[in-house]
Amino acid sequence: MNLHPSQPQRRSNVSPSPKFIPNDLIFGVFSLLPVKSVMRMRCLSKFSNSLITSPIFVKFHFQRFARNPHLALVTTKTKTVVPFPVRDLIDNRLITLTNDPHYLTNDGSKDMVFHQIVGSCNGLICLLNYSIGYEDVFLRFWNPCTRTKSEKLGYLSLLNYPIHERRYFKFAFGYDNLTSTYKAVLLNFHTRTGTTKITTVKVFSLADNLWRNIENFPAIPLQLLNVGQRVQNGVYLSGTVNWLAVFDNPFYSVDKYVIISLDLGTETYTQMRLPQGFDDLPRVYPTIGVLKGFLTFSYDFKQSHFVIWKMEEFRVEESWCQFLKISYENLQINYNIRQFYLVPLHLSEDSDAMILASSLEGQAILYNKRNNKVERTRITNSICWFSVKDYVESLASTC
Repeated sequence: MNLHPSQPQRRSNVSPSPKFIPNDLIFGVFSLLPVKSVMRMRCLSKFSNSLITSPIFVKFHFQRFARNPHLALVTTKTKTVVPFPVRDLIDNRLITLTNDPHYLTNDGSKDMVFHQIVGSCNGLICLLNYSIGYEDVFLRFWNPCTRTKSEKLGYLSLLNYPIHERRYFKFAFGYDNLTSTYKAVLLNFHTRTGTTKITTVKVFSLADNLWRNIENFPAIPLQLLNVGQRVQNGVYLSGTVNWLAVFDNPFYSVDKYVIISLDLGTETYTQMRLPQGFDDLPRVYPTIGVLKGFLTFSYDFKQSHFVIWKMEEFRVEESWCQFLKISYENLQINYNIRQFYLVPLHLSEDSDAMILASSLEGQAILYNKRNNKVERTRITNSICWFSVKDYVESLASTC
């Protein structure tokens, strides 16, 4: 059998067909990446950029990463807002926050002064700024993770308000699920005709950059009665902002307390009664908050215990149940020193570890419900713990 020598193979001039990656596969892969990595993908192509900035992808990515919570820590000396992983706080390692210029609240503007964080929602932080001389107020909307910050928005002149009324301005921040936009709420407490106490309300929408008057607040928010503290802020939950309030001041009965819930979509109020187990006035104002998606109510009980209730079904008063009752002795707090505030900041996914702010100490309290272990955080920076907000890294935009 004759064997012919092998002939060299001819190269084909036809280029190989490109590999096709389905769009839904790209969507899925991108959604697994952390925010900073996703942002790098925007420069790959026009398609990548349009995908990453689409509301559907932003929402899906946020829901996937919502289980990696942070707290926005506010330093008192350098005026920085640093998003910090909760798990690192609970691990309680010795921490020193770096002086990253990006986290400075005052970014070189000479015509305004940072005042406070209004709120944090879906990865977007609302900052409150006053002009030099405190004649005007501005809002800034900031995503620390994508490093984007809006221009001065929500401008409001204070010249039309008497000087003594300006200290009774309080703001809140949340997301309107009905119109898919962010809104800020302004409460202004003042007196008309001598004794009539009125709380007027304005709502600012990021969609149109306008303030609008809505119906007056139906009670007196404790936030406006206790202007020296930052523990009575309106709390955001499920498209609503909620305040603890009273129907009269002075008040001497627990029956005067109520929770007022403002639906940001319909801009209407709902009133909710407090737990029936709350039957004795505490020595300091009680507070409300949100832990793991549940509305909570906490207060001092007979100067011996700290009690937390949670509403298992939002806006259903019958669903209140007592979640925690812990003695101050277990928390290693000398409660005989003076009146103090104790406010829950975060509850871990397994409901064992809790972070609490205390007005008696410069560090937050770490309490483990499972083994009754108590520690103090170990952060070398000076932190304003009552200004700390929940924060989740996201692709949320101010546009």
